Amino acid sequence: MKLPDIEPVADAVHRAWMKAKLAQGVTSRKSEAGEELMVEYEQLSEAAKDLDRETVRAVYSAIESLSEEPDR
Repeated sequence: MKLPDIEPVADAVHRAWMKAKLAQGVTSRKSEAGEELMVEYEQLSEAAKDLDRETVRAVYSAIESLSEEPDR
C-alpha cells in the first residue's frame, strides 16, 4: 500500500490539532523549550515539526501492521 508523503500529512495533522485547540478556547501553546506551537506548520522549528511527523509515522505503522494481518 502506497501512503502519502509524510510532510503534507504532518502539515494537515498540525492544522487539525490547532483547530481542535482553538475550538477548546486555547490560543497559545508552547513547547517545553518555550516555542509557540499555535502557528502555521511552516513557521515551526524542525524539532516541533518532528512531533507531527512522528504522529504520522505512528499512524502509518499502525495502518501497515493492520494491513499485513490475514484476518483484516
